[in-house]
Amino acid sequence: MIILRFDFRLGPQSSATMSELYAASLEMLEWSERNGATGVFSEHHTSSDGYLPSPIVMAAAAAARTSTLPINVAALLALMYDPVKLAEDMVVLDHLSQGRVSYTIGLGYRNEEFSMFGVDPSRRGAIMDERLSVLRRALDGERFEWDGRTIEVTPRPFSESGPMLMYGGGTPAAARRAARLGMMLLPQHSDPALAEAYDAAAIEAGNPPGMCLSPGAGAPTSLFIADDPDAGWAEIGEHLLHDARMYGEWLGSTTAASGSQATTVEELRAENGAYRIVTPDGARALRDQYGALSLQPLCGGLPPEIAWRYLEPFADL
Repeated sequence: MIILRFDFRLGPQSSATMSELYAASLEMLEWSERNGATGVFSEHHTSSDGYLPSPIVMAAAAAARTSTLPINVAALLALMYDPVKLAEDMVVLDHLSQGRVSYTIGLGYRNEEFSMFGVDPSRRGAIMDERLSVLRRALDGERFEWDGRTIEVTPRPFSESGPMLMYGGGTPAAARRAARLGMMLLPQHSDPALAEAYDAAAIEAGNPPGMCLSPGAGAPTSLFIADDPDAGWAEIGEHLLHDARMYGEWLGSTTAASGSQATTVEELRAENGAYRIVTPDGARALRDQYGALSLQPLCGGLPPEIAWRYLEPFADL
């Protein structure tokens, strides 16, 4: 499996424009459909490099350009939305895509985002519980009262049980929340403590355990193919470094699959971690080891005409 993720960071080292990145991502997802891949759009707000704030808009555009491509919004920061309007948008997109768009709900971790959307970070867990309950009831087509409002979302979704909702996070609290709600958990890292917390909370709530799908330990999350990796790092290393440094500033010492402490291209390469440029044989070995390859073809604002040269070889694996 190949997974293409887009977040549209546009670093100062890039000559591309945001419009070019948006357009290129849709062309790359058409390529993905032809090559049996999956598309993912991520979300953050008030980011200095233009990180995608509206993933549902991009998911709708991708759904309109494809017919079979699975699309996931990960993570959808549910606290930044009115849950009733979010349910309506999801229902429309469920029909447009004929059930191909799924969602990995995330709590968020940046105070700038909480402040921008009027969310009290000290209550974010309780607010998430409430918003998820409202969202799921709304997607079920239930007529109910919430916060002094009468809620009834129409039409009913295209999918019989509504669009798939999963939960993402990297803490035991996230694992317990997902388990209580009977939602699949997609953690940010491979710490086995999350699966243990999930299973214990699921059993207590009367839900099935075993639905914590951790990433493979050490698997890259931004993978590129080049016949000459040395030349590849020289050409696109600064773009990868921008992405790594921005996430490093946001995450601090928090463990995440895409985490890096690198401050130079040389350090990023030496980590041999989330960001890698490998030969075709190297990519095949990683595919055999992990079962899936995660790509970020426009990483850091990589100009599309360059990005395609590193993406197209994946079709020949």
